[in-house]
Amino acid sequence: MRRSLLLMIAALISGTATAQTVKGGKVNTESAKLANKLDTTQKQEGWTVRGTNTLLLNQAAFSNWIAGGINAIALTARADYEFNLKKGKNLWENRILGGYGLRSEEGSRATKVEDIIDFTSKYGYQLGKSNWYSAAALNLKTQFAKGYDYAKPAQSYISNLFSPGYVTLGLGIDYIPNDNFNLSIHPLTSRFTIIADKAVFDPDQDGILTDAYGAKPTESLVYQLGAYVGGRYKVKLMENILLDNRFGIFTNYLEKPQNMVLSYSAILDMKVNKFISTQITADLFYDDNQIGKLQLKETLGVGLTYKFGRY
Repeated sequence: MRRSLLLMIAALISGTATAQTVKGGKVNTESAKLANKLDTTQKQEGWTVRGTNTLLLNQAAFSNWIAGGINAIALTARADYEFNLKKGKNLWENRILGGYGLRSEEGSRATKVEDIIDFTSKYGYQLGKSNWYSAAALNLKTQFAKGYDYAKPAQSYISNLFSPGYVTLGLGIDYIPNDNFNLSIHPLTSRFTIIADKAVFDPDQDGILTDAYGAKPTESLVYQLGAYVGGRYKVKLMENILLDNRFGIFTNYLEKPQNMVLSYSAILDMKVNKFISTQITADLFYDDNQIGKLQLKETLGVGLTYKFGRY
């Protein structure tokens, strides 16, 4: 299932970007059409406020089905708001992203399929008349509720609100030509890992404490100093199909700079009408201080979507 979803996204992106047609004896690439759909206007003066509220549903129901199956339902709620101000050479951008979802199968307890709190605030001062800004950024990332390793049903929770919580403060430059693209290069970045709930150090509840998220059992805060490179790219693949990409790379100057923290997230939004859409999300994450393996999360759902502001 995971591979099929990734292949679906990759095929859609590559097919849209490279397909060609011949018109009037000339090759007309779909990538050229795509470029014409992009918002290439520069940042507008004043406030830009926009948001998306989404309620997604996945369901499987069976009755006397000989091939077998388990009744299941999953419900995910997401909110994504932006509040941006452009005043002269000053640019202040804010984004709040929250999501929570549960899946319930017949005969089993409910499990989480989504849990995120992500807040970003950036201030930039335009350099000359260019699209470059000297910038300072703040990011806070954590989750709403307790998290479990469902492969170990006897184990207690392994994460919770602000356990971990990540606070990142960065200084550097941003390249922001328009609302659809931005690139951040912050060579001076402080990253704080917060462990507010000591129970995550004892997931087996046997009194044997273990390190968690790069922190020792005696620590509630871990400090890292390094560099951060990140960006966001929104593209309209087809009419009513929007792909929103975000990526981030952090390296710690103080210890093992080769063990970078990598993150990538994509939301493929396929609108049916004003209030109904299908969404596919993919999240990749790697942090050596967590499990030292590439983490992957994918979701697919159909549901209600309400947007306001300019997109």
